[in-house]
Amino acid sequence: MIEEATKQSYRGVRCLSCRQPIPLPAILLKMDSTLQENEEGADQEHPTRVFSLRCRACEREKPYGAADILDFEGAPRTRVSLSRLIPGHGRKPSGQSRTASS
Repeated sequence: MIEEATKQSYRGVRCLSCRQPIPLPAILLKMDSTLQENEEGADQEHPTRVFSLRCRACEREKPYGAADILDFEGAPRTRVSLSRLIPGHGRKPSGQSRTASS
């Protein structure tokens, strides 16, 4: 019905670690669309452009190429910070600080 008419899709890459889709940030979307416009009608591969992205599922960062970009259906996964999930994550425990002499 209405849901079928408003299907969402986005451009991204598959995480090399966990295989989950990673949406492209706006700056890379612009680069990708520019490359597609320039190559329209030409029978060429994407130039070898490499960029690093961090996976929203496993939090690993890997390098990807322009040829790795795919279309995915649905809405992109939202990033959840570990500091919101685990209280005190990323902070030193109180009362215990490191010093140069220890």
